[in-house]
Amino acid sequence: MGERVMTQEESIEYLLRRSQRQGDTFPIRREFIQARVEGRLGEPTTGPGPLSDLLRAPHALELLLLVYAVTTSGDFGVTERSQLWGRAAGIYMLADQKASVAVSRQWQHLEKLGLIERRQHGRFKRIIKRRECGLVGESSVPYTAPAGAKGDVYFRVPFAYWRKGWHQKLDMPGKAVLLAAMSRRRETFTLPQDTRGARALGLSRHTVTRGIDELLSRKLLVKTGTDEVVNVRIKRGYEWVNTYQLAEPFNINLSNSESERLKAERTEIERTEEERLEAKYQTLKVVQLTAEEVKQLALGGNARRKARGGGRLRHPGGPGQASPRQPG
Repeated sequence: MGERVMTQEESIEYLLRRSQRQGDTFPIRREFIQARVEGRLGEPTTGPGPLSDLLRAPHALELLLLVYAVTTSGDFGVTERSQLWGRAAGIYMLADQKASVAVSRQWQHLEKLGLIERRQHGRFKRIIKRRECGLVGESSVPYTAPAGAKGDVYFRVPFAYWRKGWHQKLDMPGKAVLLAAMSRRRETFTLPQDTRGARALGLSRHTVTRGIDELLSRKLLVKTGTDEVVNVRIKRGYEWVNTYQLAEPFNINLSNSESERLKAERTEIERTEEERLEAKYQTLKVVQLTAEEVKQLALGGNARRKARGGGRLRHPGGPGQASPRQPG
C-alpha cells in the first residue's frame, strides 16, 4: 500500500490556515491589474499591470495568489517545500524531486516580473513578495501593506476563490476579468470591451468578452442594465455600455465614496418611504375624521327634521341611500 500524499485541496487549506488572516480575505493593489503610466505626450494615463504578463502562465498566477494570501507581516515571506507549492498550484502532484524543477520555473517567471524575490533559507527557498506593480525600471519595489489612499488603491480577494473551487472552474479569461471587476470597487460598474479599454487592462477584446461570458454563465457576474458613457472616438461622443454587478462571494469590494453613496441612497429611499407612509396615514386620518363629521351632521340633521315633523335624513353611503331627483 502506497503512502498517502496531501491533495491539492488539503495543500491549499494548509496554506490558507497558516496565514491567520482576519475575515478570510487578502489584499491586492489595483496596480496589479491596471498601472499608471506615462502617455506619449507625457500625460499620466493607464496601462496594463503585471497581470497581463501572466495570462499564459496560469500556474504562476496561482502561486502568486497563494503567496499574496499567506504572507502577512515581517519580511512578507514564506518558506515551504516545493512539493507543497506544486500540489497547491496544481503543477505537480507527486511527492518527488521533480516538483522542485516544475515549481522553480514558475518562481523564476514571477521573479523576472519583479513580483517576488527568492532567498536561500536552509535547504529551502524563501519566497518574499514584492509590490504588485512589478518592475520599476530594472528593479522590484519592496512590499508594504496597502493603505488605501489615493495612488495606493487595493481590493480584497476572498479565500472562497479556493474553498469554492473557482481556481479550478474558471479559465484564465474568467480569472482575469474577475480580478478586474473586483478592482472596480463599485456595486455596479462597466467593463471595457472596446480595443482601447481592453488594452488598458492588458487584455485583448477577445479575452475580455470571453471572460465576461464565462462569469455570466457561472453566475458570478450579473448584467444589471446599460449606461451612457463618454466615448469621443465615435461620432456621437457617447455610447451605451452594459453595466454589471459581482455576485457572492466576490461582491465584497466597495470604495469609501461608493459606500457613502449607497448609504445616502438607502437613506433617501427610507426617507421617501417614510414620507409616503406619513402622507397615506394623514390621508386616511382625514377621511376618517370627515366620515365621522358626516355622521355627526347626519344625526344632527335627523334630530332637527324630526322636531319639525320632516322625514329622516339618510346617512350618505349607507343602505337605501336616496338618489338625487332627476328633472321629469
